[in-house]
Amino acid sequence: MKTSIIKKRGFRFALCMSLPVLVLFSVFYLIPLIATIVTSFMDWNQIRIQGFAGLANYFRLFKDPVFYISLRNVLSWLAVAVFIHIPFALIVALLLSEKMRGWKFLRTAYFIPQIISSVAWATIFLSVFNPRYGLLNGILGTIGLVNFQHNWLFDASTAWPSIICTWLFFIGMFTMIILAELISIPEELIESALIDGASKIRIAWRIKIPMVKHVITTVLILAVTGGIRSFDSLYVMTNGAPNYRTNTLALYLYQQYTYANFSYANTIGVILLVLGIVIVSLVRRVMRTKERDL
Repeated sequence: MKTSIIKKRGFRFALCMSLPVLVLFSVFYLIPLIATIVTSFMDWNQIRIQGFAGLANYFRLFKDPVFYISLRNVLSWLAVAVFIHIPFALIVALLLSEKMRGWKFLRTAYFIPQIISSVAWATIFLSVFNPRYGLLNGILGTIGLVNFQHNWLFDASTAWPSIICTWLFFIGMFTMIILAELISIPEELIESALIDGASKIRIAWRIKIPMVKHVITTVLILAVTGGIRSFDSLYVMTNGAPNYRTNTLALYLYQQYTYANFSYANTIGVILLVLGIVIVSLVRRVMRTKERDL
């Protein structure tokens, strides 16, 4: 009897403590999410909802060429994250985990881009890629490669690759997360492998990487979600120019809001949400399979 009373009191106490969080979660996340999904099936332009539109917004979206450009850019961004960005961060973390001379300075240097806001970073690269006085074109002119000078951000053939290059420097946070886990690996394990004649490359491949697999999964999810919602640096640098070639889904959503196409923007938001859930689930499934195979 006393046990049941204690459990009831414990449940009430836990509910009272959780109530503020539940209220905030409902007001700032759950209700807006439901409203976004519902209004994506409405005809909502300008200041009021005109009526129920059914799947018309979705049919319109799947016929929209700008949507496919934005989706392609997001997927290419994610591909670069998975196959270049994260492996680069892993290699740097593995090198730093050897604690060679000056490794603390290098650790700090790799993290510097991370402490600069993405808007400030985008502004810096606007100057780098400027066709008239930019650093890149200046270097090309100095070394005699005038024919390679370009309007990098506003030429359809170079705009998106240029945007991707600005983002490759942002490996600091991922490197630090992986490095923290690598440093926590027992030294005895590494020393035993060295005594058995294993090379450092073999130790990295057979011991270190398998032991940080769960952290790599976390870093992959962070990179993927960051890529899906990429907006601020793109808005500052090109705002989708030229001709929507540097658009992402998040940026396209914002543009539709500025045009007062609210229901259409919410439709893009729903697709963005579904895409995020699918890709994150896929990453988790693939990494879980690999962990079982080890």
